[in-house]
Amino acid sequence: MKPWEKPQSKKKKKRGKTEPSSDVAKRYTLPASVVGEIREKAHEYGSQGRVLQVAAELLVRVESPPAAESEPFEKARMTYRIPRRTAEIIDTLSETTYNADRAQVFAACMKVLKMKKIKI
Repeated sequence: MKPWEKPQSKKKKKRGKTEPSSDVAKRYTLPASVVGEIREKAHEYGSQGRVLQVAAELLVRVESPPAAESEPFEKARMTYRIPRRTAEIIDTLSETTYNADRAQVFAACMKVLKMKKIKI
């Protein structure tokens, strides 16, 4: 028999994931300037979710976190796919440090990424 005359073999099915994904899609209201900064940094870190993950981890570890800003003028709603731990960090920081305002947490995250020297 020639190779093209052989009966076709059945492909094996891939096993499904047994554990749920550790990422969540969350929608946040952010200052428009922060949305632009996240998009710019995404080229360095690989994705927008990774930018937020790194920034949140730095913000939670820094000795003196950046101060909250005054209310920004333009706000934008964005959905980010981020790890659950990052979503929990953002919620915790907003409640404890930034007066229950998640937009302030995102602004502080971008400030931390811009810092030259970080004391941890």
